[in-house]
Amino acid sequence: MKDDTSKPSSPPPHGYISELAALCKCNRKTVTRALFKGQQGRKSDEVRYLFKKMFVGE
Repeated sequence: MKDDTSKPSSPPPHGYISELAALCKCNRKTVTRALFKGQQGRKSDEVRYLFKKMFVGE
């Protein structure tokens, strides 16, 4: 029987928070709060979008 769940993803490479901060032109604190605390806002939405695009593959 096949398992239909998705493969577990590997963690992002070291330094991904700084890389996302540079791409979004925001602080590391904004990136951390957007990804781990669920902060809302325009920049946070942009951070989550880029994170998914770069590291999750969506």
